[in-house]
Amino acid sequence: MKKVIKYSIIVVILILVVNVVYFSVNVPNVAVISLNGVITSSKADRIIKEINKAKNNSSIKAVLIKIDSPGGEACSSQRIYLALKSLSSAKPTVALIKTIGASGAYFAACGAKKIVSYPTSTVGSIGVIFETINFSQLAKKLGLSLFVVKTGPVKDVGNPFRKPTEKDIKMVKSVIENIYDQFIEAVAESRNLPLDKVKAIADGSVFTGQQALKLHLVDSTGGKKAAENYIKKLAHIRHIRFENLSESDSFTKKILNSLYIINLIDLLSQPTAKAIYQ
Repeated sequence: MKKVIKYSIIVVILILVVNVVYFSVNVPNVAVISLNGVITSSKADRIIKEINKAKNNSSIKAVLIKIDSPGGEACSSQRIYLALKSLSSAKPTVALIKTIGASGAYFAACGAKKIVSYPTSTVGSIGVIFETINFSQLAKKLGLSLFVVKTGPVKDVGNPFRKPTEKDIKMVKSVIENIYDQFIEAVAESRNLPLDKVKAIADGSVFTGQQALKLHLVDSTGGKKAAENYIKKLAHIRHIRFENLSESDSFTKKILNSLYIINLIDLLSQPTAKAIYQ
């Protein structure tokens, strides 16, 4: 009897060891990429590098991109969208919107095959804005001015030392409307929605995850569990082993990222089109 118990224990241990070895070697890897905070050019560079790493790694069968961002630079957001779209044509890609995935962050998410949120996530804010700091009134009071030599009347658009002219406004409006058109076309294509339906809700409004689901802006409000189920279904796999591709931020960087106002001031100092929910 003792021998039977002894052998039974040995068999159980062997089975456990075999399972551990099997799953550590054979369970397909699912890459995890994190998009957090305001989207800047340097952040887009880092995200795209990780996307390409996942795309070129044959051991990675699918990608989960976790999003917690209000958006940021329009061009940087579009770059991430295009990189994700390219990745999605090669491997199943699911975007998981955590607390917020708005404006440029939602633009980026549209590059994934599926978009998942939580019921109370903040989603949407489809739109483009141009803003920069202007202190022309203060400069006038202080007697300050900026010496400018330019080749055209709108060459120094965004100059904080002078009031914007009608030509400035007309030119900037033309630029942001063109970017806006590209944004809503990406949403319409990604979400398989008629362009006019996207335009009807693309006025900068934000929605809860539940509202976004009814508008077909997300595929599920089931959070991480739903995202995992989509990955298994799309990649035809039964088990998942997550592999984090995002670089770990230093403590100092985490503190700076948490100071949202610093990122906003940085964006405001640059006269560029932005897709951000503020």
